[in-house]
Parts: sequence; structure tokens; C-alpha cells
Amino acid sequence: MSDQPAETLFLSTIPGATPSKWIHRYSARGSNVQLVTQDEQSQTLFLQPHDPPRYLPQLGYVRWRADQSWQELMQAHGLEPVELHLVRLYDEDPVIMVSKDHLLGAWTDDDGDVSAADLEDETFWDPGDYSSEPVVDPIDAPEQVGAGERMAIQLAATGSGYTLLPASVARMFGQKDLIVLPTDIHPGWEVGLAWRKAADSELIQDFIGVTKGRRPRSSR
Repeated sequence: MSDQPAETLFLSTIPGATPSKWIHRYSARGSNVQLVTQDEQSQTLFLQPHDPPRYLPQLGYVRWRADQSWQELMQAHGLEPVELHLVRLYDEDPVIMVSKDHLLGAWTDDDGDVSAADLEDETFWDPGDYSSEPVVDPIDAPEQVGAGERMAIQLAATGSGYTLLPASVARMFGQKDLIVLPTDIHPGWEVGLAWRKAADSELIQDFIGVTKGRRPRSSR
């Protein structure tokens, strides 16, 4: 039996990401995972060049608008897509959240998606307006993860307007006095795992293999 300590993969996550199933399977293969959750505004921080190169976290979640490409997201954050790998994971639906006492509180599934016309003259509480200051080091999490989303949800709970979020984030931070409704006012998002090509390793490839259902040591 080997006395070598298990290797640790540092995984950057964002609000709404749920890697627990994959982490369980990955850990069963003999490696550890250390999670570092970043706000969405800092989701590419771990991909930024570091001098000297550190590559921590080595791998992480990123979310981008479905009407754009992941390459556009990276370029907007000052990164060169050719220097990165990305594996797309899933689509993310947009939802709006309003108070149960809001006029839309009586909305039913038969009513379909909430449209822009339904939200005319309503106040939009934008999570981005209430975000915490971004962290500087990608292995440091913010003091309160999702501060902007939490505040926007609390404001929506007053009945004074609505907020719009990815469905997974709404589930994570939802409150009993709010309802979640489908909407067509946003194209939604895509979610993937990204890493720098220079940081590629067996550790990363093994985790990607888990997300794709590959068996240990199977061909890539």
C-alpha cells in the first residue's frame, strides 16, 4: 500500500454549481478535491496569468450567456481563448423571482414564460449592482459568496420588483416568500469547466473523465 499522500485538485466553483456527485466519484479514485467558490464576476480569476505560474485552482466552472460563445467571455476578461481548454457541461435556464404577494404571484404553468411585456414598469433588481468587491487571489473565496444575488433576492422579496437569475442560483439562494417563474427575456447560459493548457495534468484529465463518465485509466 502506497504511503504517498493523495494529490489535491483545487476546483473553482460559482454559485449554482453542484459538483458533489463528481467529487465523490473522483475521490473514490484516490485524489482529493478542495473547493474554492467565487462570485461570477471573479469566475475567470483562476485562469489569469500568474508570475511565477501557479495554476491554482487548476480547474474551474465558468458560465456564459447562451447567445455568446465562451471565447467571447474569455476575451472580455482579457484572456486568450487559444491558451485555454474548455469542456461544456450543460445549459442553464433563466428564471425571475418575485414575492408571493407580487401581481405575478398568481402565475401558473399554463401561463407560460413571463415576457418583457409582463414586466413593463417593474423594477429590476440587478445582482451585479450589489456584488462584493472581487477577491485578488483565486484561492481566496469572497467573505460572502453570492452577496449580489442574495441582496437582489431580498429586494425582490419586498414585492417592489423582480430579479433574474440562472435557475440553479435561484434554487441555491431562494426564500420561502418568493416564487420562481420561467421567462423568455434572457437567452439563458451555458456552463463548462475551463483550465489553462499549460496547467493540463493527469489530475485535471481524471476529473474531466469523471464528468464524462469515463472509467479510471480508460482511453481519452
